[in-house]
Formats: sequence, C-alpha cells, structure tokens
Amino acid sequence: MLHRFGFFELDEGARALRLRGTAQKLQPRVFDLLVYLVRNAGRVVPKDELMDALWPNLNVTEASLQRAVSLARAALSVGGLENAIRSYVRHGYRFAIDEVSVDAAVPGFDAQESNRAQALGFAKAKDWHGAAMVFERLDADGQLCAADIDVWALAVECQGRPAAAIPVLTRALAAYVAEGQPNLAARAAVTIAKLELERSAPAAASGWMGRAEALLGDMEDPRTTAYLLWMKARQVIFQGRAAEALELSLQSHSAAHACGDPGLIALTLVYMGFYNISLGRIEQGVSQQNHAAAIALSSNVDPVFGSLVYCNILWSCRTFPDWSRARQWSEGFDSWSEASYATIPGTCDLHRAEILGAQRDLIGALAAIDQALPKLSEEQAWSIGDGYRVRGDIRAMIGDLDGARKDYAAAYAAGWDAEPGNAVLLAEAGQVGVALAALDRVLEGASWYHIQRRGILLAHRMRIAAMGGLRDIAAGALAELETQSDRWTQPAVHALVNEAHYLLASDNEAIRFLVLARQLWTSAGIEYHAARVRLELARILMEAGDIAAARTEIAAAERTAVRIGSRRLQMMAAEMQPQLTSTPPSHLIAQG
Repeated sequence: MLHRFGFFELDEGARALRLRGTAQKLQPRVFDLLVYLVRNAGRVVPKDELMDALWPNLNVTEASLQRAVSLARAALSVGGLENAIRSYVRHGYRFAIDEVSVDAAVPGFDAQESNRAQALGFAKAKDWHGAAMVFERLDADGQLCAADIDVWALAVECQGRPAAAIPVLTRALAAYVAEGQPNLAARAAVTIAKLELERSAPAAASGWMGRAEALLGDMEDPRTTAYLLWMKARQVIFQGRAAEALELSLQSHSAAHACGDPGLIALTLVYMGFYNISLGRIEQGVSQQNHAAAIALSSNVDPVFGSLVYCNILWSCRTFPDWSRARQWSEGFDSWSEASYATIPGTCDLHRAEILGAQRDLIGALAAIDQALPKLSEEQAWSIGDGYRVRGDIRAMIGDLDGARKDYAAAYAAGWDAEPGNAVLLAEAGQVGVALAALDRVLEGASWYHIQRRGILLAHRMRIAAMGGLRDIAAGALAELETQSDRWTQPAVHALVNEAHYLLASDNEAIRFLVLARQLWTSAGIEYHAARVRLELARILMEAGDIAAARTEIAAAERTAVRIGSRRLQMMAAEMQPQLTSTPPSHLIAQG
C-alpha cells in the first residue's frame, strides 16, 4: 500500500519513506509506527493499541513508544510535517494533516482575469462568504461559465446552506449541457440528488438521479459513474437493503479507482465500510472506514467529500454504539469541520452533542444540540428526529425529565424513533409493558439505522424486561445477542446485559454483576451511566451494612455528577446521604 502526504511517500511494500523521491532512514519499529498511524489517520489511536501492534507479546513501557514517536516526528520534520503526529494526554496519538484542500474542486485561473481570479482566489482560500458574493456579482453581469457556477455552489454549501446551493447547481447543470459536457451536468445532478435526500425529499432525489443517468447515458466517465453509483447505494440503504447497497458500493469503489480520484476512493470506501458494519461484518467495516479516513486526510480531498468521510464514521460510531471509537475520531472531526466550513453544518453539531453527552459534558452537549436543531430543520430535515432524540437523552441525564419526554414525542412526530431513551423513562415510571412495546416496534425496523442499533436496543430490552421480572423476555433478548456475539462487542451493550443479570440474580450473585457493569461503563467512557450504577451499588452495600464502601461509591458518583453537570445524579446521591448515618456498620450487624 502506498500513502502520500505532503512531499512524503510511505511505501509499505518496499518498507520505505521517501521525501521528494529520496529514501529517508527509519528504524524498523519507527517505520511500523508511522504505517500504523497513517493507516488510522484522523483518529486518536490509544497507547495500549499502539504498543500491542508494535511489540506483540512483549512487555514494554510507554517510554519505548514515546521514543518511537519522537523519532518518527524527527523524520517528518525534514519535510515540514513534524506536527502531523499529535499527542493526546492520557489517550494516545493521532496522525492528520487537517489543512483542507480545495485544489480538486476549484479550477485553475489566470491572475489577469481580475474578477474571476478574485472569486476563485477566495474559494481557494476557503473564504466562502467572499467567494459567493463575488460569484453573485459576476453572475449578474453574465460572466460565469459552468465550472465557475459549480464552485459558486460549493461556496454556498460550505457556508452551511446546502439547500441554497440547489438552485445554483441547477444553473451549473444547464450551463454544462449548453457547453456540451453532459457528463459534468450528470455530476451536478447527483449532487442535487444528495442534497435533496438530506433534506428529506427522496422523491426529488430520485428524479435528479434519473436525470443524471439520462445525461450520462453510455459515456465512459469513471468519475461520474463512481459518484452516481455511490449515491444509488445511499438511496438503497435508506430502504434497508444493506446487501444491495454494499454491491453498488463495490462497483462505485472500482470506478473510483479507475479514475484515480482520492476523494472518490475515500468516499466510496468509507460507505463500503458503513454497509459492512450494517451487515454485521464489523472488523472489515471498521478497517475500511479507517483506511478511507487515512486517504482523505492525506490527499487533495475537497471539503464536502472529506466531511462526508468523517461524518459517515461518526454516524457509525454513534449508532452502533462504539463510544470509545467515537472519542478517538471526534477531535479530528471537529478540526476538519472548522477548517472546511464558514458555518458548521447541523449534522456536525449533532455528532458533537451526542459524543459530548456520552463523554463528560452534558451542559456543553445541550448547547451543541440547541445549536444544531435549527440548522437541521432548515437544511438536513432527514435527521431532525434524531436531533430531538439526542436532546431528549441529554435532558434526561441532566434531570429535566419533562423536557426529555417532550423531545422524545417530537422525535416520533418527525417520523423518527426516540428509543431506547423513551423506553427507559417509561420503565422507570413503572410502565414496563409500554416500554417493551415501544422497543419492539423499533426492533421491527429494517433500515440501516435500525440494523446498526439492534444490539443496544436488545440490551435495553433485556434490562427493562429484567426490571419487570419478565425472565422469558429477557432470556429471548440475551439469546439473540449471544447468537451474534462477535457483532455486539461494545462495552455499553455488555454493561446493560450485566445490569439485567444483576436484576435477575439471587442476592449472593447480584453484586458481582453490578460491579462488572460499572467497570464496563467506565471502560466505555460513559461517565453518567458509570455513576448511576455506582449509586445502585452503594444502595446494595448499605443494605449489607458495608457503609465505608457505600460512602466511597456515593462520593465518586457525586464528583462525576458535578463534573458532567447532572442534577439528576446529584439529587439521587443527596437522597442517599441520610442512610449513611442511619445504617449500622457491618461489624455491628455481624455482632448482633
């Protein structure tokens, strides 16, 4: 495999790092480190993962890894990329060149053409507001060709106004037809279809896809063919036909390789990974997504293609849910979005909100989702329901249960579902049967969104059934999870399963399941649920008379509650404090 970034070329087959064609000296282990980071470009690779990959079956200290990173940085510094490997304290390292390229999207120009040069110069500098203003003025004077109008549309989209780009793209399509370039007109039609699909207009999207196919006809244009097949796969997956979507993505990826466009290669590969994940081929799908990001982040990929690659990975992480991997990608996603757009799109804010909520900042998460919802309603209506679901989850964790219920109702009204959060609130209110019925309706769904979330939904079904003492229903959910155990490996799923086992276990066995659930939530980085389980563990410890251990769990939960901004957890902990003084110590119970 060959990787190019900056003036470097990393040749895995030849085990060589070249700078402008000249081989650079690297120790074998340093070369392996660089390959591993480049293959996983864009995400924060944990230190343990790196040490396992570089020193398998050997016990080494972090000092060995730090030295290897230092030597890799020294090698890259010769070509001006010493900052390409970034450190994240207590986490790991990330390889990325976050400078977004627009070379592939903006045509060259003659500096003597003052007006056109100004507009395209603004675009190359990613001054999208300035570019759009100049293009609009030139258009009024009739000075724009089809390629200029295409860049104008990109500038509008990168201002966070994708719907407003549609009429501009329609103009570009007509101009390409008039100039005798139907293949480029077809490409514009596919982009319009993409934007229409994202604002919940599937019929309009289908119409534009038909227009694209008619314009392309029998022309040999691998780039347009790859783009068109990629979009066809997206339409198919929205209907839940993951196997068909995967087949189309294989064809689109082959066409992308034929034209050698790195942006299309990355885009088609990341969606191939997405469909494989939907089909349960987790390891293959994750590997393809990581590889796609490495291509996108080390090549001349335009802002829209690059953000689609990142966005697809974050959607997979959120819905699966793989919160550890989501955290590893979130830093790079934020950097890319800020470098790409004049105004961050609503879907980017949505990703940030759910990841912040899953990590450690509920107040920041609420601010991010409040910022996202107006954008989603205007520009990306297909995901507005998911926005309400996310805000409902965040409000529930903060302690605004009435607000959470209103958001869950709004999610359903928007044609989405609000599970599992809605079911959890119903079960906590004693409505276990209603909660299970809500989950069952969602589990019958066949879209990609339902398929990817099935594991977490089944785990919640098991726990809620256990809350109601419904052993047969809990056992049925567990049986399906165990049948596909290699698919549902996420700590969050296993934490919920252990909580269910705790609810169903005899007194002597219960506590070990709860301790394991707490450990799993902690390893997943989900601080709210780790603290919630700590409080339940404290309750059991108090009942057993182990006041010292209960006090430790409550204190840890309180610290977490304050740090993440959960009034709900703080109130739960406060309600338990009087019991710490009223319950006799365990040694007195034993004496009695």
